[in-house]
Amino acid sequence: MKKDSVLIVEDDFIVAKVIEKNLIDLGYAVAGLVATGDDAIAKAGSEKPDLVLMDIHLQGDMDGIAASEKIHASFGIPVVFLTALSDRQTFDRALITAPYGYIIKPFSQNTLSATIRVALNKKQSERKITDRHLWLDSTIRSLPEGIVAIDAIGNIVLVNPAAEQMTGWTNKEAFEQPLDTVLTFVDAISGQPFHYYTTPIITEGVIGTIPNDSFVVSKNLSRILIEDSFASPIRDSKGEISGAVIVLYPKNAVSTAAEQVQDTELADSPAREISIAFQNQKGRIREPSVPFDAAGWYDRGNYLIFLRRYKDAINAYENAISTNPLNYQSWYGKGTALAKLGMAQDALPAFDKALSIHPRNSRILYAKGTLLKKMGKNGEADRCFELARLYQA
Repeated sequence: MKKDSVLIVEDDFIVAKVIEKNLIDLGYAVAGLVATGDDAIAKAGSEKPDLVLMDIHLQGDMDGIAASEKIHASFGIPVVFLTALSDRQTFDRALITAPYGYIIKPFSQNTLSATIRVALNKKQSERKITDRHLWLDSTIRSLPEGIVAIDAIGNIVLVNPAAEQMTGWTNKEAFEQPLDTVLTFVDAISGQPFHYYTTPIITEGVIGTIPNDSFVVSKNLSRILIEDSFASPIRDSKGEISGAVIVLYPKNAVSTAAEQVQDTELADSPAREISIAFQNQKGRIREPSVPFDAAGWYDRGNYLIFLRRYKDAINAYENAISTNPLNYQSWYGKGTALAKLGMAQDALPAFDKALSIHPRNSRILYAKGTLLKKMGKNGEADRCFELARLYQA
């Protein structure tokens, strides 16, 4: 097994040799001993050590803090500072460079060992996270569905290549732009433009949908027909909503609704990963190892709707409802899934139950109005749209 290598940057030769002996005794390989910042940068570039032990005060014009910044920026090598000074000003300046450790001289071999192990372990953890992000980014970029992610104030943080083609905006151009600036829809029947109303998604955690067979209008005014679109909240590690992700299914890149319904009847049907919430890298839904609470079942239902597995989503929402019958988001989610399956008569009571709990929710009113319009109940639909506009304002 290859030993982890450490570059020693120390302008006191005797101290450097003592550190070298300690490192060898601890089982590390020494990538070199240098005394200046310039030599440290050059050696780090040529040897690519796993870690740099950097004295702050060095010979020459460049001190260890400046050298550390360049090493980490150029090569991504973790740096642990060594210094005989423990004053606040030096510490604060070193802290800005995000070091992996800070050792005050004189130090024991145990202190040196523990600090290096922590630094290398931190680097390994960061590498795993980076690899995961690269894998996820590659997955998102390869999807035929358009993916748009926004932050908590509705500004765009990600547009994948499929969404770039649909909107005419590159990821770089769209970054930090308001969602409504980049993503515009046109109703296929009325020809009227509209946007996602994201406030309920971000503030209340409800899913967002648009009418079937709407158009996305690109920056150059070309139109792409969308069979489905869903927006779901993104939650951080504490469960707080930090934004939303929107998936756009182009008409010519998805299977028919009948095929999707058939898929939901398979116990272990394949599903490509759009969100990492409930799916492993092999692309299959992972069953919970512990029982979900109402919020967990609701989030699972949202994710299954993203995959257009509507029957499975209904089961998840019903589990959420059985745990908390007053969870209006789950009633709304169930209604949405039922509507997608063409079960309008079952979807309406679910929407009504959600509205009985949260009567002024414009998102639910709009969804109910859209369903009523499809059923030919235009008067009732117009009343829902009127209330939705009133409460949205």
